[in-house]
Amino acid sequence: MKKNISTILPTWIIATFLIQPVLADQLSFEGEIRERFEIWEGLNKKAYGNQSLNSKGKKTGNSNDHLWLQRLIFGLTYQSKRLTAKIHLYDASVWGWSFDQNDFIKNNGTTDEYVMDPYEEHFDLFDGYLETRFNNHLSLRTGRQKIWYGDKRIFGPGSWGNSIGWLWDAARLSYKKEPHFFDIWYGQTKTKDPESFSLTSKHAYQGVGIYSHYQFAPKGAIEPFFTWKNALFYNSGKQEDSYFWGIRLYDQDFHQFSYDVSGVKETGAFHRRQRPDLDIDAYAYVIKLGYTFNALPSQPKVVIGRVYASGDNNPDNDEITSFARPFGSTDGSHYGRLDAMFWGNMIDNQINLYLKPHPKWHLKIAYHRFYLAEKEDQWSYYKYKVPNNQYDHIGDEIDWVLKYNYSKSLQIQCIYAHLNAGRFITENQIAQNDASRFMLQVQYKFNYPLQ
Repeated sequence: MKKNISTILPTWIIATFLIQPVLADQLSFEGEIRERFEIWEGLNKKAYGNQSLNSKGKKTGNSNDHLWLQRLIFGLTYQSKRLTAKIHLYDASVWGWSFDQNDFIKNNGTTDEYVMDPYEEHFDLFDGYLETRFNNHLSLRTGRQKIWYGDKRIFGPGSWGNSIGWLWDAARLSYKKEPHFFDIWYGQTKTKDPESFSLTSKHAYQGVGIYSHYQFAPKGAIEPFFTWKNALFYNSGKQEDSYFWGIRLYDQDFHQFSYDVSGVKETGAFHRRQRPDLDIDAYAYVIKLGYTFNALPSQPKVVIGRVYASGDNNPDNDEITSFARPFGSTDGSHYGRLDAMFWGNMIDNQINLYLKPHPKWHLKIAYHRFYLAEKEDQWSYYKYKVPNNQYDHIGDEIDWVLKYNYSKSLQIQCIYAHLNAGRFITENQIAQNDASRFMLQVQYKFNYPLQ
């Protein structure tokens, strides 16, 4: 059990039980069990290629891991007309992995050392907040919470990986007038250290966020947003202090057509000790257009798109033009299911086919053609950077995603992703192999009323 958890959690639970008879109309025990088997071929979390050589030329892990991942979430929810109280723990474990938590120490050996383990975190706080509804429109939520909106690209928990990407200790004020809303918050995001309880540890980032939603159609809305992101550690001697603002506009059912467009501008600076700041001037966008053939069997939907994030064509000057995502998801369905791309110095030209052969079955086939936005900059995910690079094609990826919704509680998912390596990889001697990943996942959610 984590340090200080034995004193903190009982206090929270006892306090919640004391207020429940007075304020709560409903009490439930709920959670989630997720089991996943994975096969990696030709890459891992830190290196691409059969030789597992990272961006510094050092062998890091294995390129053919066979993993078993488990994630458990469980806890209590109290609900009344004016109050919601939640407290849930979660545990993320992995077996068969060639890495451990020491491979994910940032700023190793410095005063800014911390851990961001993507697959392991033991009995940490998933959520623990009080939400007070002052009237039918205004509410305040304080404590540990997920913050996500829209397609989760700007603000998202990053929950496909085993440990949760972004969890906030925050105060969030919400105004809702269905179906519209406006949210504003300040908070700090936790690290992912399996050996420490996150409430008692220094946080990774602090930030302010604003997200609004104005719905103009049953499945269409415009969503302006803003966020300030400030690193609480110096990563590699730099401390991020950035600002993002932008807008998302979408309609998923416009006479069988659909569109989804987002644009983000990033400014600010990276502060350095005893050296001039590095100014930020970057941007990113997403454009997706689709059409659904409702009259055909399986109701096929075809979506073509382009995802772009600016790169830096002069990395040695005092200005950074390479986009770095704010607090959004970096894994899952955004940039290919191989999870080898970040939203930074990238072009993703894609086409997606969605099929519904049965109400409970969903099939997605996606093709991604990945490029560097700027050849002088690095492959953001793995940080491979080649002097005098002449090639920008990272590779072509095809994904197969099959979901079976057995019930509201039980979902089975099978995913296969394959990347044909492009000339940036092969001609620059990063590796000579293609790569693939297979995942089979079972997810069960439960909710048991206790009164």
